[in-house]
Amino acid sequence: MGFRFSRRLSILPGLKLNFSGSGISLSAGVRGAHLNFGSRGTYASLGIPGTGLSYRQRIGAGRSSLSPAPALSADQIRAVGNRENDDVALKVFQEGTQSLSLSPEEARRYLADPRFRMADPETGRRLTPARLEALIKANELKEKREQVQVALQTEAEEYQQLLNFWKPLPAIAAPEDWAAALEKRPFASQIPVPAPPDWPAEQARLLDELTAKEDVGLNKFLPAFVARSDAKSDFAAVWPEREAQVQEQSRARYEQYEQQVAAAAAAWDAAEAQRTDWLQKLLAGDVPEVNHTVAEVLAGLQLPFKTQCDYFLQNELAVYLHVELPAMEEVIPETTKEIRPNGDTCEVRRPAADRQTDYTRLAMGQSLFLAAEVFSYLPLAQTVTVAAYTHRPRIKESDPVDSYVLDVPFGREAVRVFGADDNLTALLVRLGGRFDVDANGGLRRIDPPSWLQHDDYKDLKI
Repeated sequence: MGFRFSRRLSILPGLKLNFSGSGISLSAGVRGAHLNFGSRGTYASLGIPGTGLSYRQRIGAGRSSLSPAPALSADQIRAVGNRENDDVALKVFQEGTQSLSLSPEEARRYLADPRFRMADPETGRRLTPARLEALIKANELKEKREQVQVALQTEAEEYQQLLNFWKPLPAIAAPEDWAAALEKRPFASQIPVPAPPDWPAEQARLLDELTAKEDVGLNKFLPAFVARSDAKSDFAAVWPEREAQVQEQSRARYEQYEQQVAAAAAAWDAAEAQRTDWLQKLLAGDVPEVNHTVAEVLAGLQLPFKTQCDYFLQNELAVYLHVELPAMEEVIPETTKEIRPNGDTCEVRRPAADRQTDYTRLAMGQSLFLAAEVFSYLPLAQTVTVAAYTHRPRIKESDPVDSYVLDVPFGREAVRVFGADDNLTALLVRLGGRFDVDANGGLRRIDPPSWLQHDDYKDLKI
């Protein structure tokens, strides 16, 4: 047996030129159905998308034949099969360019139709009803697994978004940016200017109204141009009054527009005065204003999980945050889902090291995010120290309920230049942070920060 070679070159969508040892042929059609013209004859093919099934029917002879194959009549095509498929069959045999999507019921009807020979896509042999059912079942299982896989992928992406909610960090302005922000920003109205009257349209509208008034009585039985002619005669006398009405309406709309712009400009000026006054106080180191700003920032945060934070303001340069982290069980799932061979899912317990590592990164990222958020609002703050704790079961009765796991003095410049892909643990080490990571990647308990004993730090819950 000699070797065959073949290669396919795409010419246009729906057209493919095939080179093979038996000659050159041109295939025309779209996904699911096509005609093939070649040295061995003309064939019409029909595929069932999603199942791998196909039909192939010879409808013409090749160049070596002495006479063409007889064409099938419409009556012959309609002789067998469900009437719902008659038009489809006609088009496949006559045109060969149909794109079809068949349900399992339709595939079963085609298998029972003797006009077609359905071939097993794997063996090339004639397809049996049992094999068709097996292929349909396999396709349904494949679709089910794909749907479950998409759902699990969505859950995995949502979980990663939770772990990385702190990315990207809030932008921290440079000193020159704060100085530039003191300048009043110009007002730019967003209110659209009323359009001037469309006089041709207004005249056409009036003429239509006059025509409708004339098209009554005996005029209803006359040609339409009669009423139109009478309306044109009345137009000259009526138009001046309509023109004055339109102008008055336009003037009223413009006056309303000017009032709205003036009100918006006044509101803008008031907001700008309040903003610049706030900035001036922050830049001057006004401790009460700094204190108020920190409180507003912390109270306005929206995190993807429940948390609490209170703070201690030593001066305009140093801020201390006391952060209650969510319990690991609240944010880090203990199990993950896997797909069974039948398409169902099952819960599989996650390794303890994976859960501990995820929680450690979440706690570090949250602490960094809070520091960056405070820096972004306070131009003079140089350090934001974050002490983070969580609730853990006590091993001994003497153990504290609150387990402190992080104590990090974040520096302004270090946070400002930190990139989302930089090493978070290394940053905390460079800043002199106190934390203890065990062999599984979890955070061990550390001693509470000494600044929590400061006399000014008392019941400042946000």
